[in-house]
Parts: sequence; structure tokens; C-alpha cells
Amino acid sequence: MAPAAPIDPITLEILWTRLISVIDEAALTLYRTSFSTVVRESHDYSCMVLGPDGRSVAQATRSIPSFIGTLPTSVRAFLEKYPANTLQPGDVILSNDPWIGTGHLPDLTLAMPIFVDGALIGFAGAIAHMADIGGRRRAPDNKDIYEEGLQIPILKLYEAGRANETLFEIIRKNVRVPDEVQGDIHAMVGACEHMGAGVRELLSAYGLSDMENLSDQLIGLTEKAMRQAILEVPDGV
Repeated sequence: MAPAAPIDPITLEILWTRLISVIDEAALTLYRTSFSTVVRESHDYSCMVLGPDGRSVAQATRSIPSFIGTLPTSVRAFLEKYPANTLQPGDVILSNDPWIGTGHLPDLTLAMPIFVDGALIGFAGAIAHMADIGGRRRAPDNKDIYEEGLQIPILKLYEAGRANETLFEIIRKNVRVPDEVQGDIHAMVGACEHMGAGVRELLSAYGLSDMENLSDQLIGLTEKAMRQAILEVPDGV
């Protein structure tokens, strides 16, 4: 199969700007519909669009750098448990496992596959710091991770649009402010739904069947700019 033709610079800039706008709108959705002050006042959250392999494509303008780095790693771990060919529209995957890069236990990582004409073209992802995750709050003398709170392995929060009520009940039972935590989780899901709809609309408007060519060019330009910036740093000791 021949490689896709390069996107001209003007169209590429328009696509890039529109993609960022989609993610920024999703981040605003998360911000406005969240229940906790951790999200609404501390802005401790991020939203991102990723490729079907978990590679980062773009993130919200206002994003926490650490989350930008951990979300792709976590989504790749999600794909190891739930391979791409097993996913379906309406799936939502959740975890706070720090060993796959999600951060500490209060940081929940959530990803929703994006489909176009039945094909997986990427993921909408979000991370937010929960108001509580059980355990001993911010205790510097914790001896192990079991004292820090509820550990959520890689699980489907929704499967084909159907809520995993057992998982929701476990989370609610193990946190001090269940309404706030569940409300923020629903806000994250809503943000991911917004990203998915926005990406599909964007691709449809420009006659694109997936994000592969767009992602390759955006990442290629970013790498070129970064390498140039590094070359301009003077040698040191």
C-alpha cells in the first residue's frame, strides 16, 4: 500500500489547530462538570488524543506535564490487557496502577477507543486527581502501597456502553467522598466522549479515514523542531 500523500502546510496547521480546539473543549467539559475542587480549582487533570497504538498525538493547552508523559504509557498497558481487536464502541478502560505509569493512586487514568466506520483510529484519554482514594491521606510514613488507598487494576469501567456497576460500587465503598469521586469519573467519561465526537467530525470534514498520516506529520515536525532546538543549546561540561 502506497504511503499517503503529505498534507500541505496550511491544511496541516488548520487540522492541528482544530484538533487542539477539540481537546480544549473536552478539557473544559471535564472542568465544568466535575464535582471536586481538586479539578475545578486546582486544575489537576489532563485530556489527550492518542493513536491506536497509544502514541500521543495532541493534548489540551492546559495540561499537567507529568500526565502528558504517563498517559501514553498507561494506554499501551491497557492495550496489552485489552488488545485493539477486542475493543468495541462504548468501551471505557480505567486504572490507577502506578506500576504502569498512571501516577500515584489518587490519579485515575481513563481511556476510550475512538472508532470510524468500525475501525479503531485512536483513543481519547483523561487523567484526573480524585478528591479521595481511601487509605491514609498524604501520610509520609506509609510503609507500602496498601496503606495509600484503593488500587484499581486495568478494568473496563464501561463495556459496549454498559456500566460496570460492580466496579463503581467497589470505588464508592472505598472512598470518603463517593459522590465527588464518582462525579469526577463521569466528568472524565464525558470529556472523552466529547473528544471522540470531535475527532470523528474533524476527520469527516476533511475526508480522512484515520489519523495516521496526520499524526505522522505532526510528530515528525515536532521531532524536527525539537532536534533543532537541542542543536542550538551550547556545549557544556
